[in-house]
This record gives sequence, structure tokens and C-alpha cells, in this order.
Amino acid sequence: MTTLDFATPAAVYEQISGASRSMRGRAPQKYRRFENLALAVQFAVEKSLAELRTLMIETDDGDYTGPEIRSLYDHNNYPLRRAVS
Repeated sequence: MTTLDFATPAAVYEQISGASRSMRGRAPQKYRRFENLALAVQFAVEKSLAELRTLMIETDDGDYTGPEIRSLYDHNNYPLRRAVS
């Protein structure tokens, strides 16, 4: 990863399991837009009912999936309070 900017806008895509593929061959996805990467990561780890392996976070700086999302949440510079587990 390059310099990590948790303030950059981000979007979360969730692949919908069990849904049939579209005519173009892509699986349907849910989409949520977030003001910043920190909020997108928080949603993915703490609030989404989906497994991380079915999520992708997209930013202008790059895309993050599964274990990468978890590593962002565990990163020393993650600016939000983490949920107690």
C-alpha cells in the first residue's frame, strides 16, 4: 500500500450471493458511497452483514478486498474508534 489516506472518498461494493448473473456475465452488486475511507472500512467490518470476502472498497487511490479491508481496520493510523469484540 502507498501512503494511506483515510479521508479520501470511498465506495463499498457487495457481491450479492445467490443472485443470477446479468446478461453481461457480472454478478449483481450492492453499492454504498461513503464520505471517507475510514467510514467505509468501519461499515465493512462492523456493520455489514456480508463476509469481507464478498466486499470491495473502491477509492481513487486503489481498491481493497477481504483481508486488505481487515488490515485497514487494524492499521495504526485508523482514525475511528474500533468496536469492542
